Amino acid sequence: MPTLLHLDCSARPESVSRQISTEFAVAWRAAHPEGRHIHRDLAATPVRHVDAAQIEVVTRLETAGTADLDEARQAARTAKERESWRHSWELIDELLACDVLLIGLPMYNFSVPSTFKAWFDRVAIPPLIVDSQTGKGPLSGRRTVVATARGGSYGPGSPRHGDDFQEPYLRTAFRMVGLADELHFLHAEMTKSGFVPGLASYRKAAVGSLRLAVERAREIARG
Repeated sequence: MPTLLHLDCSARPESVSRQISTEFAVAWRAAHPEGRHIHRDLAATPVRHVDAAQIEVVTRLETAGTADLDEARQAARTAKERESWRHSWELIDELLACDVLLIGLPMYNFSVPSTFKAWFDRVAIPPLIVDSQTGKGPLSGRRTVVATARGGSYGPGSPRHGDDFQEPYLRTAFRMVGLADELHFLHAEMTKSGFVPGLASYRKAAVGSLRLAVERAREIARG
C-alpha cells in the first residue's frame, strides 16, 4: 500500500503553500485510492526542538559509528533520553513508512520556517545519513515534493536569485539523508503582490506562478 507523508509548515491556514500541497494530496489520493495519506501539520502541532537529551544520544551513535536502525532505536539510556528519543522516533517511523514525502513550505526570511527545521533536526539521525561509499541510505528512492510560497521572485536570472537560501539548503539537507534522488520543487512566487501596494504590478505573474505550481503538483501526483 503506497503511503504519502504530507507535512504543512505555514502558520497561515489559508497559505499558498498549503493550497499547493492540498492539490497534490487530492490528486495523489485520486490516483492511489488504496493508498495511505498521513498529514502532519507542523504549525498547528509543532515538533519539539532538539534538546540536550537527543544530542547526547546522537553523539553516542556517531561516536560508535552506529548505522543499524534497530540498534539506534534502543540507544537512549536515561529517562530524559528515552522520552526525547521516543518523540524523534514517532517522526522517523512516519518517514520510513512513506513512499512519497510532500512538504508545504513557505519561505520565511529567505529560508525555511523553524517548524520545518525542528522536524528535520529530529529525523536526521546518523543511521539515516547516506553511506559515503554508495551514496545510498534507508530513505533512498523516495519521491520528495516541496511546495513553496515566496513573497518575491528568486528564480534563476532574477535580481534576488542569490538570496534564495531555501532551495539550496533543502537540496543539501535532503541529499545527506537520501531524499534528493527524486526531488521536485513547486515554487509559487510573488505572493506578496496580492497585498503589498508596491508589488501590485506583479499580481498577474503571481497568479501564473501559482497556476503552474498547481498544475505541476497534479501531474507529479498522478505519476
